[in-house]
Amino acid sequence: MIVSCPSCDTRYDIGDQSHAHGPMAISCRSCGHRWKELPVIDVVDVPSRAVARVVDYREEPEFDVQRLVEAAKSAKEEFAQKRRQKMKRLGGWASFALLVLAPFLSAALMPETVVMAAPATVKIYEKLGYTINIYGVDIRRVEQQNTVVDGAHVLLVKGEISNSTNSVRKIPSLRFALSGDDAKELYTWTLDTTSRPLRPGETTTFTTRVAQPPELAKNLKIRFAHLDEISSNASP
Repeated sequence: MIVSCPSCDTRYDIGDQSHAHGPMAISCRSCGHRWKELPVIDVVDVPSRAVARVVDYREEPEFDVQRLVEAAKSAKEEFAQKRRQKMKRLGGWASFALLVLAPFLSAALMPETVVMAAPATVKIYEKLGYTINIYGVDIRRVEQQNTVVDGAHVLLVKGEISNSTNSVRKIPSLRFALSGDDAKELYTWTLDTTSRPLRPGETTTFTTRVAQPPELAKNLKIRFAHLDEISSNASP
C-alpha cells in the first residue's frame, strides 16, 4: 500500500499491513512529520438486481380514504332503497290481504250489522253458534212451571224483556222451541207480546202456555223470531 506524507508529499510503500486494529501511526523520514493513516475501506460492487426497488405510490392515501367513504355511502343508499322497495311490497300484500279479509272480519266483529243488512245471514250465524241480537232488548229471568188444568198437563213459561240501550226499542215476536235429549225440536210456537216499545232501561214481562206438550220434550229454547217464522202458529 502506498501512502504520502501530508507535509512534504514524500511517498512510502508500507506493504499490505492490516488496519483491523484502527489507524496506523507513520513518521516521515524526510521532514519528520507524523500522522495517522486511516484503514482502507474496500468498496464492494453490488449488482443492481440485489437492491430493493423503490415503491412508487401513484395515488395519494387521501384518495383511497375518499374512495372508501364514497363506496360506504353508495352501499348505504342501495340498502335503504332495497328496504323501501321491500316495505312497499309488504304494504301492497297487506292491503290486498285486508281487502280480501275485510268481509270476513266485518262478519266476525259486527254480526248484528251484517244481519241487519242481510237478514238471511242470521241462520248462518246460528249454525256457527252465534246468538245475534239486533233488537237491543234482552230476554231475562225465564221460568217454567208444569201444572195440571182440567186433568191436562200444561207448561207455563214466563220471563222478562229488558231494554238495555239508550234509545226506544220495539219488542219483536218471541220464538219458543221444545226439544228432546238429541236437541231435535219437537214443538215450536211464536208469541207476539203486543206491547208498546220499551224506553231506555225499561222492562216488561211475558207469559205463554202450552197444553199437552210432547212427552219427550226436555229442553226449552227462547229467542226472537225471524220474519219468516212469524205465522199463524201463535201461542196456544
